[in-house]
Amino acid sequence: MEGEESLQRFSPEIMVQDPGLINGVRSLPPIVLLHGSEDVSIPSDASKTFADALRKVGVKTALIIYDGKTHTDLFLQDPLRGGTDQLLKDICTYIRRSEGTASANEEEVMLPRRRLVPEFMIQLARKISPF
Repeated sequence: MEGEESLQRFSPEIMVQDPGLINGVRSLPPIVLLHGSEDVSIPSDASKTFADALRKVGVKTALIIYDGKTHTDLFLQDPLRGGTDQLLKDICTYIRRSEGTASANEEEVMLPRRRLVPEFMIQLARKISPF
């Protein structure tokens, strides 16, 4: 992101606090932030402070921190493991809440999935992933 000097231009946390953007920011829909507690590329505290900044300007914001998950566990490694996909489950829950109705295929979405790769491959990928 071009270093510290570009933080003002690219940081969503700073941008939502810009008085010139306040009307646009306040018209944002509800926002859900999803973050792994073991993310080393973007610490989960960044989502905590962003959520606080959004709330301070009146944006309805929810934050879910997934204990022990890295930057890629939720959308890459966990789905490859099969079983119940917690991220998908949480996303569907928020969508249904916002619509005010239950999804017709809720049970289909929540069914456990089959494992796609052996665990040793997932662990190897996790060790060499830069995230």
